[in-house]
Amino acid sequence: MHGSRSLPNLPLVTAAEGPTISVVVPAYNEERYIAEALDAVLAQTLAPLEVIVVDDGSTDGTVDVVRGYDDRVRLIGQENRGCPGAFDTGFREASGDFVALCPADDVWESRKLEWQHDALSRHPEVDVVFGAAERFGLASGEHLRPGSTGVLDTRTFAHEMYPENLIADPSAVVRRSLYLELGGYEPLVGEDYEFWMRALAGGATFYFEPRLVVRLREHGGNLSYRALDIWETKHLIHERYTELAGDPDLVRRTLARDLLMVGYCRAALGRSRDARRSFRASLGTRLSPLSLAAAMAMTVPGVARAVSRAAPRIRQVSAGIGGRHR
Repeated sequence: MHGSRSLPNLPLVTAAEGPTISVVVPAYNEERYIAEALDAVLAQTLAPLEVIVVDDGSTDGTVDVVRGYDDRVRLIGQENRGCPGAFDTGFREASGDFVALCPADDVWESRKLEWQHDALSRHPEVDVVFGAAERFGLASGEHLRPGSTGVLDTRTFAHEMYPENLIADPSAVVRRSLYLELGGYEPLVGEDYEFWMRALAGGATFYFEPRLVVRLREHGGNLSYRALDIWETKHLIHERYTELAGDPDLVRRTLARDLLMVGYCRAALGRSRDARRSFRASLGTRLSPLSLAAAMAMTVPGVARAVSRAAPRIRQVSAGIGGRHR
């Protein structure tokens, strides 16, 4: 056993029928964590069709760790293209009907694939199945979840997804043909959130498994802590998919919130002029006490410095909201 966490010894389940599932693990300098992720994948009560690790140009010992798994894991190497590029390679190389997303630093629960395969077998119309997730490490707590379980009503789920990403990507299993038909991930921080919104706009069917299926590791190397990039991308996505909200006021509230958080993040980086511009844009989108207070504070030198000092904490607390991205 490579990982530090003891995995339960549960009986194996045989998939006599139903869709096949490939596992894709994108990895960049994940020597410290990837063994625990792979151990959890290989300990699934329902074995996947294949496990593919896409090494995205690692410069540490990631490749050596993966090679220690011999033929249980297929290793593909490529020059660094970022997480979207690594996942894209995995989707195109996979043989399964579905692809399970498994970032190299997260840990699946042992029955994840069993439960999700059962859902896909019972509901062949489903394109994406995802499940409950919780954080551990530098942050803890349950990931946001939708208000319903099982097969989700597309319109209702799109409305819920508009302000926040409710899908933890390491919990998701995606129809491979859907991914290819939609053109795959865009090269964004938050590529999964944009893809989910594009899939909803295209009429894809989603299923939520309420049982815990994955533990999300939060550490300093996660892009969860690149808050400015994340909030700017959220704003781009929310501007692009306003029709999914189904509520003009929700659109205004969400866009104003995005701009407010972009302002706080810019203030934390000492970019006071850009922060003021963001706060004013937030006010122009929707008047709120927070936006008004921030915009006014940034006009007073002493108060502006206080906002800048407080902003790093605001940025850190808010960074993981609505998804984690590497």
